[in-house]
Formats: sequence, C-alpha cells, structure tokens
Amino acid sequence: MNQTVWTIKSILLWTTAYLTKKHDEHPRLSAEILLSSVMGFSRVELYLHYDQVLDASQLNAMHQRVEARSQGKPLQYITGEMPFRHIIMQCKPGVLIPRPETEVLVDIGIAALKEAHEYHRQPRVLEIGTGSGCIALSLASEVDSCTVLATDVSQDALELAQRNCQALHLEHRVTFVSCSIAQGVNPSYYGQFDLLISNPPYVPTSVVKTLPAEVALFEPHLALDGGKDGLDVFQKILETAPHMLRPGGMLCVELFEDNVDKAQALCVASGVWQKVYIERDLTHRKRFLVARLKGDFGAMTTQEHQLKAQRENKIVKVDQNNPDPQIIDKAADVLAHEGVIITPTDSVYGIGCVALPHNAAHKRTFEIKHRDLRQTLPWLIGDESDLMRYAVDVPAWAQKLAHTFWPGALTLVVKACDDVPQEYVHADNKTIALRLPDSNVVRALARKLSCPLAITSANTHGADAAISGATLEDRLIDEVDLVLDAGSAPLAVASTIVDCTQSTPKILRIGAIDPHDIMEALSAQA
Repeated sequence: MNQTVWTIKSILLWTTAYLTKKHDEHPRLSAEILLSSVMGFSRVELYLHYDQVLDASQLNAMHQRVEARSQGKPLQYITGEMPFRHIIMQCKPGVLIPRPETEVLVDIGIAALKEAHEYHRQPRVLEIGTGSGCIALSLASEVDSCTVLATDVSQDALELAQRNCQALHLEHRVTFVSCSIAQGVNPSYYGQFDLLISNPPYVPTSVVKTLPAEVALFEPHLALDGGKDGLDVFQKILETAPHMLRPGGMLCVELFEDNVDKAQALCVASGVWQKVYIERDLTHRKRFLVARLKGDFGAMTTQEHQLKAQRENKIVKVDQNNPDPQIIDKAADVLAHEGVIITPTDSVYGIGCVALPHNAAHKRTFEIKHRDLRQTLPWLIGDESDLMRYAVDVPAWAQKLAHTFWPGALTLVVKACDDVPQEYVHADNKTIALRLPDSNVVRALARKLSCPLAITSANTHGADAAISGATLEDRLIDEVDLVLDAGSAPLAVASTIVDCTQSTPKILRIGAIDPHDIMEALSAQA
C-alpha cells in the first residue's frame, strides 16, 4: 500500500489480490466486509462511493484488519459483529461464532413455541450453552411474550451475551445464568419450560484438530469439543431435560452429522419421549435432534395450578371511581407493612410502595421491574396542596399547570424539598416527579397513609405498560403482595411529563395531555 491516494475501488482491488495470495477462501467477500466495517457502509454502498478517498485513520484501520485476516483470523472477530437471522450480534475472540445452520435450529424452536401460544401461555424457554446469545435473543425477539433463561459455563460468553441483550433491549425477556448445564436454574422453574434448546459442543475430539485452521486455531475448543464421540454434553442435557420440560415439552439440539443417529437412539432408549426425530441443515446433512416429552402439552402443571390460585388470592376487584373503604384499608395495611402493590391509575396501571424513608419495598419495586435503582420513582399525591408541601421554588406557571390539569395525567418534575427522603430524589439534580392522578383509589390510599405513593408503570422495564388488569404480566402478579384490579385504565396512555425546574417549561414526555393544551393554559395565564 504505497500509493499516496487510496480510493474504495483501489483498496478493494488490492485487498482482494493480497488475500488471494494468502489463500483466503472468499477474498473479494472478505475485502468487502473488512472495508465496510472501516467505512461504516454496507457492501452495496461501497460501490456507490467507489471513488471516495480513504483518510489516514481509515487506511490504518484497514491495514490492521487485512493483516489480521491474512493470518486466518475469522472476519467476525475482526469486525466484531455479524448478522444472525433478523438481528446483529456482537462477536469477540473466546466466544463461538454463530453459524448459519444454527438459524435452522431457531426455526425448529419457533415452530415448537407456536403450540404454546395456542394454549394461551407465555412460552418459556431454557437454553443450555448460550454462547453469544444468538439463539436466546432470536427467540425472544421473534416470538411474542416468549421468555428465555439461558445458561453458560463461560464468563466471556455470558458477558458478550449480556451486551448483545442490552443492545437489542431484550433484558426484560432474557435472563442469563452462570452454571454448567442447568445446575444454576431455580428449582421453582423445574418442569415449567415449553422448550429446551441447545447448540452444545458436539465435535468429536479426534475431529477437532482436522477442522479448518480458521476454526481450530481461533475459536474456543470449550465450545467445540464434545468428547470422544461428540456426545458428552448432549448426554448431560438428555439427563436434565425431563426434569426441566413441562409434559409434552420439546427438546431441540444441534449435533454433529455423524453422531445424531446415536443421539436419537439414546433418546429412544430412555423411554421418556413420545416422539424422537432428526431434521436436516441447509446442506441436507443430518444436524438436529428433536424430541417431545411424554405427556399432555396443553394441560396445566401442578405448579401452574398453584400459581394460578396464588394469583387469584392476590387480586382484589375495585371500583376506581367509588372504591370500597375496606379494600382501601386492606391495601393501606399492605403498604404500611413494607408491601409492594399494583394499582390502577387514570393513565396506566402502576406498581410501587408508600414513599416512606428506608422502606424495603422501594428496592423491591425496582427488583420486580428489573429497573436500575439509580432511577427514581414518581410520587402520586393525594391533594393538589402536596405540590407545595414536597417541592421548593415552584414557578407560578407550574402551579397554574397543576391547578389546570390536576387531578389528571400530568407529571411535574420539580425541585425536591429537604423533607423528601433521599432515596426518592434524583441524585443528579435533586428533583422529584409529582402527579395528582384522577383516581379515587390512589388518592384515597395517599390520604389514608398521609404519605404519597412511589409508583411507576406496572411492567417489566422495557415492556409495554399494562392498561388493564387483564394485561398485567403474570410474573409481576407473582412477585407483588397485592393487586387492585379496576378493569381498563380510563386513558390507557402514560402521563405527560413537564420539567418545571427552569424559567420555562420543558416537555420531557408527550403522553395523555397534549402539549398544545399545556401551552394554551400557560398563554391564558399570561
């Protein structure tokens, strides 16, 4: 590379020729992928910018990538990412690179989960040996309401899988556990999974050394070597699966083409599977073992019957406009004893606690929501006068907004007074969010307790907010102490949030109240 000026065209031609000499199997494709990662272009866009000149930093980055590729390093490790089905996966050395055939394994898994939907269940999946997380994250992103618990023994793999999960905003759907096989799975989940899916180490030890150098020299043998016959890990999965799956649940495992028949025979010999069969990969090789556990897939398990009864005992029907005083007393008692409740509001359903200092329920609320404790919970107050009780330096126009739109779906971010416990105050700017909801249930609770409620939307962080008792997540109901169910929320839209800490209002979130109406109210004041 001794030319003064390098364009996309010239560097593609040079790199292709150079990698050809280095025996790259697909030199032109490699050149395109490497240059795309440097330029931030798709491969098609490279040809639309054929005459663009690379600057010094781009040339240096390309040089480093080409040298790494010439030494046989996998493209995915060089660029740090690769597409898998409908998502982009980050990759790094030490973690197995996802393969195209594994996309077929996901297809098989999705087909199995569709049946769970037919029984009106939220599908549960256990993945053993998640690696980069490509299987778990594909299932969670493609199957509605599916939740996945994914295990791996490699900390490098789990760290990468977690990063991929966060990048795809699927933290509310996928949980990772550090363990061998399923030893770290909570016993309460035993017998509850609709699908157990795995792409375990399955290459026989004697075959590993014959793999292409790009694989054998760079990818982790922990994720490749399946022992003498390639079935060491599979046999552990086979022993575990009947304890993890619900009756009629499915086992889907990717295996080596020369040992999948033996794996099938092992399944049949165990006597616990009602059906065992083999599926082929994209090259028509035997690749996937699929087995259905004996039992009625549509029947509720004993634990599901117990959970259903527990949920029903937690749910109390309430009239949001005219709540029964005894129900208010019951909910207030739960809150006063550091309980967490779900309650209807005028906007959406909320989850939270009474806003007392050092209330253990405050931390529990964040844990149940899977939300960062560094964030804060809005306060739902009982009366308009509470604005001046808990806030300082409230502008006259903010007071006007409260008078105009309260009770209602308007949240005002204000400077917190010294009496507000620090755990409820935003650490960076010492603010608190206050709202007087148009809900007789919430206002009655706040008045009964002589304290606001610290309430946020009743959903796993990142999921849609519940707009009725029927749309509440089962997991949330299981983990709180009481649920007040008033049917559908009147507005079914989150509140509008206005920052009132500056000289003029700043709308932070558009919700149930139109910003135009807010500006109009302020204009009327002027």
